[in-house]
Amino acid sequence: MAKARGDQQTGDLFDVAHMFPVEAPRDMPRALDMKRQIARDMGRALRECGKTAEVVAAEMTELLGGEDEDLVTRAQLYAYTAESRTSHTISIVRWVAFVRATGCTWLWGSLLRDEGMIVLEGEEALLAQAAQADKMAQHYAEQAKVLRKRAPLQVKVPRTRR
Repeated sequence: MAKARGDQQTGDLFDVAHMFPVEAPRDMPRALDMKRQIARDMGRALRECGKTAEVVAAEMTELLGGEDEDLVTRAQLYAYTAESRTSHTISIVRWVAFVRATGCTWLWGSLLRDEGMIVLEGEEALLAQAAQADKMAQHYAEQAKVLRKRAPLQVKVPRTRR
């Protein structure tokens, strides 16, 4: 109705496909392509997070424990985010620290998309859990219906002795 009046702001209530896209596993990209995609996404996150590379590096260092071996530098971040430097691959532990330091949780979805997975957080995750619970309830209701059809019409009551 709102669309008919020219409203371009109101979304379609029943168009949930864009909110929860169904992913399917894709062919595994070559390792080099995957490294470049991770570097590209990290570079985007570094630009979008609103923090300098020095601040992100310092926060990562703190998240990793703050010891000398945990030190993350601005130069390392730039090496991780350079698509051309395929020899500088970030470890998963450092990657998690990077996601937390930048606050760019969309990186999880980007990382898992080729595996056919989607990342949901907050209310989205609760809605997915509610839908799963509804589906399970429907399954059990159908099972109960089948069992009732197989059950005897009268329940035998044991006789008590006097």
